[in-house]
Amino acid sequence: MNRYKSFIKYELESLLKNGYTMGFALIFPCLLFLLISRQVISEAPEDMKNYLLTIIFISLSTIIPLAGVFLGHSATYSREYENGVPQRLHLFGISNKVLISSKIISQIAFVIPAFLIYYIFSITVVGMRFNKISVILVMILLLIVQSLSEFLLAHSLVGLIKKFGATYAVTMTLYFVFMIVSGNMGIQFDKLPSFLQFIGKKMLPFVEYTNFNINLFSGKELDFVPLISSNIVFLSLGIVIFVISKIRDKRAV
Repeated sequence: MNRYKSFIKYELESLLKNGYTMGFALIFPCLLFLLISRQVISEAPEDMKNYLLTIIFISLSTIIPLAGVFLGHSATYSREYENGVPQRLHLFGISNKVLISSKIISQIAFVIPAFLIYYIFSITVVGMRFNKISVILVMILLLIVQSLSEFLLAHSLVGLIKKFGATYAVTMTLYFVFMIVSGNMGIQFDKLPSFLQFIGKKMLPFVEYTNFNINLFSGKELDFVPLISSNIVFLSLGIVIFVISKIRDKRAV
């Protein structure tokens, strides 16, 4: 137990000291929401303002685990892997189970407070009215699910590429691709080419996450199938890359 606490504390400190993670996972969604909200407040009809702010709030919340977990873990773990840190820890009897589980716990422990800070910012600074606690709890649960899939994908890419520079370049590229096809980079989702909309809805969980929570907030009928299927496809991507990395490692031995 003490070993777990030590590793979780170390991982959390690494996350908090990582300027890129804090910038992309916490500051960026808050600033982006603030900038977009100003345009919405100035142009939208009065009775639609809060509804539009809620849609934007829900959509941009996916940035938190995407940046904090996907970018954060790929950056820190690839640097550790390249420097031989996990290999040296194995020599001291530290198992992969301890290493990986402590990283996952620390990532979740970062995502939840980061989301709550983003929520408080949205209410106090932006002026959004959002008091449905049940929706907030569902959002947190779904963000945790996304975090686990993003952790697996990031971890698998590190195992496949093994170099910090190349891994960071790939994950940063994927980060912006995910943002674009989810409609979070200034281009509305329905204005994207049809093949990008297909990727965004069928292969990535972010669009369906937004749609599901908007329907939940609005009291509309919920359709779990698109949400579950998109999460399964995204999780499968991480599993496939993980299997490929392990096969390549066995062939290299």
